[in-house]
Amino acid sequence: MTQAPAPAQALRISPVALRQKVTQQLERHRNGDAYPVLVIRAEPAWPHDPTVLLPDGRPVRVVPCVSPLAVWEHLVADRGEEVLVLLTDVPESVLHHGVRSRIFRQHVITVQPWDLVVDAFGAHVPDAALEREAWAGEALLDAMPPGGWPRLATRVLTRDMALRHLAAVRLGLDRQDLGPDDLDVTALLRWSAEPGAVEAYGLLRESERVGLSRWLLEQFGRPARALFALVDAGHGADALPLGLICDAIWSAEGANAVRAQGRIDQYFGNLNDDATVRGFAAAAVQVVTALLDAPAAAVRRDGHAILDRAEQLLIQFSAANSAGHSPILRTGFTHRLGAAAEALLAGLRNPTNPALDPAVEHLAGHRLAEAEAERVRRAQMAQRLVRWLGTTVVPPQSVADGVDRHIAEWGWVDQALNHVWAGEETHPQLQRAYRDIHELAQQRRRELDGAFAGRLAAWATAGPGGDGELLTVENLLPRVIDPLIRAGRPVLLAVLDGMSAAVAVQLADQLAPHWVEYDPLAGSGAARRRGVVAALPTLTAVSRTSLFAGALRSGNQDLERRFFADGRWGRDSRIFHKGPARGGAGEVIAAELTDAVASRSPVVAVVINTVDDSLAHGREGDEAGWQLSDLGFLRSLLDQARSTGRAVIITSDHGHVLERGGQHLKTPDAASARHRTGAGPAGPGEVELAGPRVVSEGNRIIALWDPLLRHRPSRAGYHGGASLAEVTIPLLAYLLPNVTEPPSGWTPVEERAPEWWQKNTIKPEQISSAQPTSAPKPRRKAPAMAEDALFDVPEAKTVPSAADGDLVAALLATDLFKAQHSLTPRRVELKKIQAAMRALIEAKGVLPVAVLAQRAGEAPVRAVGFATTLQRIFNVDNYPVLSLTDNTRTVRLDLRLLREQFHLPGRSA
Repeated sequence: MTQAPAPAQALRISPVALRQKVTQQLERHRNGDAYPVLVIRAEPAWPHDPTVLLPDGRPVRVVPCVSPLAVWEHLVADRGEEVLVLLTDVPESVLHHGVRSRIFRQHVITVQPWDLVVDAFGAHVPDAALEREAWAGEALLDAMPPGGWPRLATRVLTRDMALRHLAAVRLGLDRQDLGPDDLDVTALLRWSAEPGAVEAYGLLRESERVGLSRWLLEQFGRPARALFALVDAGHGADALPLGLICDAIWSAEGANAVRAQGRIDQYFGNLNDDATVRGFAAAAVQVVTALLDAPAAAVRRDGHAILDRAEQLLIQFSAANSAGHSPILRTGFTHRLGAAAEALLAGLRNPTNPALDPAVEHLAGHRLAEAEAERVRRAQMAQRLVRWLGTTVVPPQSVADGVDRHIAEWGWVDQALNHVWAGEETHPQLQRAYRDIHELAQQRRRELDGAFAGRLAAWATAGPGGDGELLTVENLLPRVIDPLIRAGRPVLLAVLDGMSAAVAVQLADQLAPHWVEYDPLAGSGAARRRGVVAALPTLTAVSRTSLFAGALRSGNQDLERRFFADGRWGRDSRIFHKGPARGGAGEVIAAELTDAVASRSPVVAVVINTVDDSLAHGREGDEAGWQLSDLGFLRSLLDQARSTGRAVIITSDHGHVLERGGQHLKTPDAASARHRTGAGPAGPGEVELAGPRVVSEGNRIIALWDPLLRHRPSRAGYHGGASLAEVTIPLLAYLLPNVTEPPSGWTPVEERAPEWWQKNTIKPEQISSAQPTSAPKPRRKAPAMAEDALFDVPEAKTVPSAADGDLVAALLATDLFKAQHSLTPRRVELKKIQAAMRALIEAKGVLPVAVLAQRAGEAPVRAVGFATTLQRIFNVDNYPVLSLTDNTRTVRLDLRLLREQFHLPGRSA
């Protein structure tokens, strides 16, 4: 006798699938009863809300029944207006005909997974490949989202389409804000790092877990194979940190690396497939790199947590020594810090050391460089100081020479010194390198300050008649502001009290993309950033009052306002000091200042005390340098000046020196932290300043030129002395990029960092003969200068490299260029095109339009038109070799495209 086949095992059904099944049955088979009883063969378990609402609003009460008796009891029990669904795994044949007569359609409804799944997706049939995945039907029912599966515009539900949606739910891609179409290796590896994700995957039915893993392996190959090997071995949650370690260890050499590979292999359940591990490692590096670069802080935090776990595993595997070359692990970053420290120390002994630049660039190329930006920046600043120490520096030959060179070079040194002083956090060797570099560079700067102080003393004695062309604080208004007013151009004068040349370097760099810097005194000569000599002593009460008075004076804010209001521009001009300028609650700038900037007032002057205040009270944090956002409301003020078309002059009243562990010289005649007025002679680190330029009783003071000395208790910084950083006032003059007719004599400045600031610029012939070796050697004293050389200023010249010249020459010689040039409606002179291209190449491809026109010898009014003509010549087939950005304010050259389009020598990628 043949035995009847055993009934199929009852399926577990989810609330969404049940709701879909009941709705489907009630719509297809209407029997007149609005609230029938449905018996559904399914697993008699319901750990959900006992009431489910149908789309038409009818309530459905779900009751699991483990026996025929339980079914009968619920059939005869009283119930209200609700559809009753009884879940049971009892075969229909076991139920009495009296039970069946009371239920919907007189039989038990069997759940066919594929019917429900296909219907849920809005399709008609599954493809054969999907049906062969017997496990998938139940899994797709069980995993159905609360809103059901998305309705697809297709008749056939394919295997890949269904399993992609299933994987998206099981892997929780919604936690990554991803959907089924976003499922890739990155999403898969990200899933492994989600808290509890791997554990939840392990709770799936075995058939689903095996089937889903098999499909993912088909889709994503080796990375998925390695990942699920880790999951099966119980280490899936460590997949990403392990991938980073594998990237380092499988690319390392030596016995230690081989032994580490053996230990790691055990984590994979002895996968023993190097190609799979390497593919998995490469994918892990990409994933973690994306996490570290993500805009969301929470995502970046996840990336750093993975790096932290990787370091723990490195110790566990005794593999740290083999991972030093990693481009992403913290161990690799630390190793590169050490290499940079060695190269910096070696560079002090030999500035031509070829290892210096590659070591620092290697550090900057690590994937943690952005997260560790300040540490990398300090190493770069130390690198620049090593280069500077490797050049020969002639002491200032005059006050004018000293001020000009401080603006052009030594202010950059001070900026680098501030960063190096801030120091390294944890790396002892790098800390030592910074100490040595700072000591040597600071000593050289002190020597320059000492030489400058001697020139300053002679200059102060000479009096105003010896100024020549030198720009001083009291003649800044008549020489810079007056010509603007006569030309009918309104001015915003921002006085950043205490701003030094080092601060100005950083400020100018941040303003460059939005404003064009000019030299207001260039005339027909070469344009450069100007420096202004402060009044003596270099105090606010003296130098700022002299600035606003247009004459050497001492006073306070009330006196400054009176001088300004009664001055050369009449009472329409306004001056705002700290209190009146700052807005109240909800305002960045006071309404009165906003109105003044928007008015027809010839000059609006604003004093911003942020820098000077920081010298008294210090600044929060240990990071060196100034950002535009640090400088009070300057950014908002500049935005208002932009909207009203004002020229902008940013300057100061004096500079400052910072506290760097200096010595306190107590003296009863101290008038400030940096000068005294007694009759005694100048001591070490001091200079006697006497003459009409000294605004003090008897026109005489004794000022400190050594930045490591002070007369008052310790503060964050000081002024009042005779160092270059205190006496030199930076002058930044700006117009908007779209200005086509600058004031007469104004020439755009193309800011150029000193040569040693750039990469690979030190040549053997530039090396000083007095280089430090293992111990610092005393430097040569400044040569004696003739008095008639006191005001001679050496003129800096810029010579384009031969390589750039060869490239431009090759460009102009091409047939394509000649053809393009001949097609332009307004033929541009070749010499202008040549000058423009040289300027762009020297500026690394980016220049303000006004600067480009000036360098090419084109009239300012033609600047934009000239740039547009260049675009017609070089943008062959509309490829953007040259582009105008920032609302036609900036020209950008794509050098790679230029080489490619015109078939020029050199790299095109």
